[in-house]
Amino acid sequence: MISKFSVKKPYTVIVAVILVIILGIVSFTKMTTDLLPSMELPYAVVMTTYQGASPETVETTVTKPVEQSMATISNIKEVNSISSENMSMVILEFEGDTDMNAVSLDMREKLDMIKGYWPDEVGNPTIMKLNPDMMPVMVTAMDSDKLSSAELSELINDKIAPSLEAVDGVASVSSTGLVTEQINAIISEKKINKLNKKIQKALNGQFDEAQNKIDQAKAQMETGKNTLDAQRTKANTQLAKAQTALSDGQLSLAQKEVQVTSSITNLKVQKQSLQASLKTLKTQIAKLEEQAKQVPDAATKMQLAAQIEELKKQETTAETSIKALDKNLKTLNSALKQIKKGKKTINSQLTQFNVQSATATQKMNDGEIELAQGEAQLNSSQSQLDSSKEQAKEAANIKNKLTVENVKALLTAQNFEMPAGYISEGNTQYLVRVGDKVTNKKDLANMELLDLGIKGIPPIKLCDVADVAIVDNSADTYCRVNGNNGVVLTVQKQNNYSTADVADKVAAKMKTLTKENKGFHYVNIMDQGVYIDMVTGSVIQNLLMGAILAVFILLLFLKDIRPTIVIACSIPLSVIFAVVLMYFTGITLNVISLSGLALGVGMLVDNSIVVIENIYRLRKEGVPVKEAAITGAKGVAGAITSSTLTTISVFLPIVFTTGITKQLFTDMGLTIGYSLVASLIVAVTFVPMMSAGVLNKVTEKDSKFIDKLQQLYRKVMTKLLNRKIIVVIVTLALFVGSIIGAMNIGSSLMPSMDSTQMTMTIKMPQGSSMEETASMTDTVMKKVQEIKDVDSVAGMISSGSSGMSAMTSGGSSNEDQSSMYILLKEKKKHTNKEIKKEILKKTKKFDCEIEVQESSMDMSALGGSGISIQIKGSDLNKLRSIGKDIAKIAEDTKGTQNVSNGSEETTPDIHVVVDKKKAVKNGLTVATIYQQLSEKLKDASEATTITINEKEYSVNVGNSAKNTLTRNDLKKVKLTGTVSGKEKEVTLDKVAKFRNSDSLSSINRNQQERTLTVTSEIKDGYNVGKVSSAVQKQIKKYNAPKGYSITMKGEMESIQETTGQIGLMLLLAVAFMYLIMVAQFQSLKSPFIILFTIPMAFTGGFLGLLLTGKDLSAIAMIGFVMLAGIIVNTALYSVNIAVMGGSSLINMNRTTTVFTMMKDALAGTPLKGREDIIIAAIAVILVIVFLVFFLRTRLGLAIRATGNNSDMVKSSSINPVFTTVIGLCVANAFTALSGCLLSQSQKSVDINIGQGMVTIALASLLIGGTLLGHGGIFVRAVGMVLGSFIFRLVYTIALRFNMPAFMLKLVSSVIVVLAISGPYLKKQWPQIRRRMTHTKGGR
Repeated sequence: MISKFSVKKPYTVIVAVILVIILGIVSFTKMTTDLLPSMELPYAVVMTTYQGASPETVETTVTKPVEQSMATISNIKEVNSISSENMSMVILEFEGDTDMNAVSLDMREKLDMIKGYWPDEVGNPTIMKLNPDMMPVMVTAMDSDKLSSAELSELINDKIAPSLEAVDGVASVSSTGLVTEQINAIISEKKINKLNKKIQKALNGQFDEAQNKIDQAKAQMETGKNTLDAQRTKANTQLAKAQTALSDGQLSLAQKEVQVTSSITNLKVQKQSLQASLKTLKTQIAKLEEQAKQVPDAATKMQLAAQIEELKKQETTAETSIKALDKNLKTLNSALKQIKKGKKTINSQLTQFNVQSATATQKMNDGEIELAQGEAQLNSSQSQLDSSKEQAKEAANIKNKLTVENVKALLTAQNFEMPAGYISEGNTQYLVRVGDKVTNKKDLANMELLDLGIKGIPPIKLCDVADVAIVDNSADTYCRVNGNNGVVLTVQKQNNYSTADVADKVAAKMKTLTKENKGFHYVNIMDQGVYIDMVTGSVIQNLLMGAILAVFILLLFLKDIRPTIVIACSIPLSVIFAVVLMYFTGITLNVISLSGLALGVGMLVDNSIVVIENIYRLRKEGVPVKEAAITGAKGVAGAITSSTLTTISVFLPIVFTTGITKQLFTDMGLTIGYSLVASLIVAVTFVPMMSAGVLNKVTEKDSKFIDKLQQLYRKVMTKLLNRKIIVVIVTLALFVGSIIGAMNIGSSLMPSMDSTQMTMTIKMPQGSSMEETASMTDTVMKKVQEIKDVDSVAGMISSGSSGMSAMTSGGSSNEDQSSMYILLKEKKKHTNKEIKKEILKKTKKFDCEIEVQESSMDMSALGGSGISIQIKGSDLNKLRSIGKDIAKIAEDTKGTQNVSNGSEETTPDIHVVVDKKKAVKNGLTVATIYQQLSEKLKDASEATTITINEKEYSVNVGNSAKNTLTRNDLKKVKLTGTVSGKEKEVTLDKVAKFRNSDSLSSINRNQQERTLTVTSEIKDGYNVGKVSSAVQKQIKKYNAPKGYSITMKGEMESIQETTGQIGLMLLLAVAFMYLIMVAQFQSLKSPFIILFTIPMAFTGGFLGLLLTGKDLSAIAMIGFVMLAGIIVNTALYSVNIAVMGGSSLINMNRTTTVFTMMKDALAGTPLKGREDIIIAAIAVILVIVFLVFFLRTRLGLAIRATGNNSDMVKSSSINPVFTTVIGLCVANAFTALSGCLLSQSQKSVDINIGQGMVTIALASLLIGGTLLGHGGIFVRAVGMVLGSFIFRLVYTIALRFNMPAFMLKLVSSVIVVLAISGPYLKKQWPQIRRRMTHTKGGR
């Protein structure tokens, strides 16, 4: 149909061709040219600085938390890390189809969550995605025969580098060997100690005056105390005398009072006795007088009277005595009153004395208290003075105030200039700018840092505490270009720019700069542009040579220039068409895509040759030119379509691969697919159209050579066909032998490539100084320059202060290692391998280790090079021990050289073992000792920048101890501790012991487990695959300790991974090709005729590798996959011609089919003549049963779940690409089955059989789905069968009414449209009706 249209409408095809050519030219001019395809590698790196930290500290504090947080990110495949001094680097590998932009955001969120727990010294983590664009576009070495190193550096820094950075597409320009000047402010301990003494002296003067006042007050206080003591003594003496007199008087009166009281008491007793006697006398007198009255006797009366008289005398005496006693009592009472009165007087005097004594005592006590208070105040003042003195001395100690960090902060704060805002005055706005930056070294040195406010001490300046000087890094820098001092610039491009274009622009700019600066020279020691031009030129040359050879061979066989012209025109047209497709799908011009295009040329010409050959054959048979063009193209359209599909299907499995295989070869597969699709379109449109115009005359030309060749081929094939067993045995023997031979030559990831650029690495013995390394590099450079094929040599020693070197080394310098770039002459006489051998021969006796890379753009670096053996475990010492054992195994294996046990890169340690008890006694802990030592040993770092004469200088502040301390000095470093609130100084050796040891410069980890890697290079003449296998066999015999594992890594791991991926590609490609051929041949067995040719093709490929001595590389394996498609393509043409005899129709009347077999089986039964219905029913039932069971499996459910929303099912771990492809394969298999049944039913096979059946199938499916709804698989299958019956019924009715053919096609199309739009219209009908009602109402 297409061919007929092309022949009938030639101008339409011509217009299309012109459009394709125009689009091709525009596309080609706009396509970017790069070395490799645009790849988003599934790798990311997290880099974090930790200044002053050891590898172990970095690992514990930074690396482990980062690893743990990163391990939770989705699609993570592997986590590796390197913990080195001052630096942590965590390398993350993700699954191949991971969106790295989304992953970067997740990584940043995870890092933000953990970085708040880190110490202040830990820097902000940096995330970097790995990309081929990180490779430098150009490395250029510069020198001058008129300028000094400093002048050359100034020229490059001020003019060359800025000019290159201004080039469109350049991202950055970094330099190595640049002599830079800076201002160093090194804190001097001598100056600080001297200034401290001066401050102490001033403070002592101020505190001595206060001390004198306190001393005077103390003297006055002592005098007062003495006076008070004398007065107290005198008062006490006087008081004692008075108190004694009063006490004596009081005692005398008391004694007298006792005497008088005693006398009174005695008198009263006597009186009472006399009164009693008197009373008794009176009673006796009364009784005697009574008796006398009664006694008559006078004598008796006389006696009684005498007695009475006597008694009266006694009475009188008693009364007289009583009176005397009363008188005495009165006297005594009066005396007692006097005594009491005297006693009271004495008591009053005594009380008054006590009061006076107490008052005097109180006064004395008050005086003592006042003196005590005064003394306490003086003591307090003394204590305060002493405390203030100590505090002032401590506060004035600038050693603690002006540390490196404080000086940096002060310099930053003082050297400051910033706009603060605007003020308005009238209509004018004034910018308020605060600060003024320093403009010369003198002002910087005199910059005031601190004012202590101490009399006699002026504000402290920077020069008072630091040595300020302008210095350069010439002593720490080495860069030579052809023996002269030079500078190496590395140019990197922006992502969206063409590598070749950027390289060309940079090269043009360098030429301009060379002309502008006399005496300035440069040489590009690595130029991706040159390498790209070389590779692309080679590919384009191969492409042109392939096209020319194809045209020449066609001319040789057809012996006619006209069909040759058609083919000659179709080749560039197909290529241009493919370029257009490449441009619009974002494929760049790179080594891989151009290689695919070159390979496509050899295949794309096949389609046009088959079409032109068939047309040419029909013309020879006398068929008219236009009919021959149409029929010839139509007759082979199916064959070339299927052959094109089989070849394309070889590259379809790339979508199932992962990693570097997919990244590298997707462009190649797409490019070849585009070229083949373009060739198919050109073959069925342009070739018939042009053939109809140029093949008007065809002459029969015999070729004796071709005839003889054909006769020879027939004879050979006749003999071979008669000896099939021998042929099969020989074929198998060749196949097995070629495989064994290819395996013996070994494998590699990428083939070695030759170029004009080489690199070298010189490793000196560990601990070598930069001077020793530089001297050796100069010597090696002279030897290399003696080689005739060497044009230029540049060498450098990386300081590790910038670029990737800082990332991998943690900022530490590599003074014992140098790198060299070697630029070879364009017309060199020897290969890079031979030059490498010559270099190693000339430097064999040197005391250094030299590694030579044959190409600076060696693609084998993509997967690592040489042997790498990873050892996993927890203990570093045990890892190092195992590493030595494994290194010994590697050394004993043939083919290895420069074996590294992973422990060579060590750092000599002075282990300070702190005695915790002694430290605590001196007010120290392990942490404080670490902090104080760390402060003294910290590197100088930038504080600010100043501009002097338009040149910017960085101001670095550091500690002098860093540069002057020796191991012995370290022991005597003074530490400051705090004991009982007072500072105490002690030397380090008083609280610690010292032990010399070494430790790894970096700690590697894999999957959060420590690792050590043993590496080895491969000797020339040996293959990495074979040597790795030999090493691996020996390692398997090694008994690793429990908890430790040993794994092969590096290039061998990449080879195994790539081999597995390409093997999967090959298996899937064979499966796809088989399905396509089943659909074409309508047979399950016939495709094996073609598939059996694949091993023979591989035999040729293996023998080719064996004879040429090439490795079985990834490129070679991709070649084998392509070879499978090519050989199937060629075999398809042969089988198609053999089976169909050059016709598009095969008669099957004499062929046994399933229908004839069923007819024979039903003969003589009631079902006779119903074989068509029975076979159709059986086929439908089998399909339904298969679908019911298959779609309930896990794979079937995944296919059903995929639907049209592939993004949604990705979250369920379903690969939508895989399920879609498998679904299509199943559908195509059923399509092939239906084609087989249809052709056997019609008893003929036409190349266009089944055309238009897709619409019928869709109509039947939609009718059945509409009738039975959306039930299960079985219901849907029944509905589809019912729908086909209904469709066929409608179709039959249409035929009965003699409906034209185009109307019949229209019926099926209308059914499909109605079935698709029906549900939508049904859903939308209420809205449509409301709109119609609303419209009518509006009218």
